[in-house]
Amino acid sequence: MAYELENGAIRVLIDPVGAEPVSLVFRGRERLWQNENGGWAGHAPVLFPVCGNCAVIEGGVRYPIPRHGFARGMRFSLRSRTENSLSFTLCADAETFRLYPFDFLFTVTYLLEGDSLLVRYEAENPADKRLFFSWGGHFSHKLFAPLGEHFLRFPAEEEFNAYLHGADGRLTGERRALGKGNTFFLPEEELSEGNTLIFAPKSRAVVLGNARGKVAALEFEGFGYLLLWRPDGADMICIEPWANLPDRAGDETPFSRKRLLSAGKGERLSATQKITYFEV
Repeated sequence: MAYELENGAIRVLIDPVGAEPVSLVFRGRERLWQNENGGWAGHAPVLFPVCGNCAVIEGGVRYPIPRHGFARGMRFSLRSRTENSLSFTLCADAETFRLYPFDFLFTVTYLLEGDSLLVRYEAENPADKRLFFSWGGHFSHKLFAPLGEHFLRFPAEEEFNAYLHGADGRLTGERRALGKGNTFFLPEEELSEGNTLIFAPKSRAVVLGNARGKVAALEFEGFGYLLLWRPDGADMICIEPWANLPDRAGDETPFSRKRLLSAGKGERLSATQKITYFEV
């Protein structure tokens, strides 16, 4: 059963499996991808405790964690609800310890604020052993014009140097220069055949728009990277803030020595993304 939030401008449905929004209707129009071309069954998965292809090797043991982590396939518990918010929690258990050797309490909260959806990620370490983890968003944005007519506009001057990856999603160690400035036009040729554009922007906000105006605006705190992806031929774009990079090919670094987030006993960390919608 999906849980509903509605405030007159936005109606969002959230599946407790993955704590994932599966529909977001803004002023009468669906704004999340609904798999119209059969290319991808997701909508806005929550990525935890890793993003992308990030191996968990700890104490000489390689754990069988899936790409993007396990949270997106697990049932969260409803922690609290108000008129405008829903909070869901996932706790470590026997199944997560089989995939990942750390104790945790992970909470995702959705809050409606006018024309915006605020998403808050929170991780708490209940154990003596230090917790190492990452998190990320994978929100889709339905497009009502061809992809190539759209751009991302950043508040700061950026250098769009994309990290390159292989077919398995692991980084090659190379980067490709795709221009610089405040505006990045979405290149259809670079967003095909499963390719992902991975950037490390200075900005912590971005606007998705086209010649007719703004489509959505994103603000994100607690993430170091921004990724762009779409299924081939889909009239959508995923704009994804992540806290970690995928592994480089051949990387056997122990998980606790990677560039990740970490929390000591009783420590709690948080990150947020805010998505504001505009009529299109």
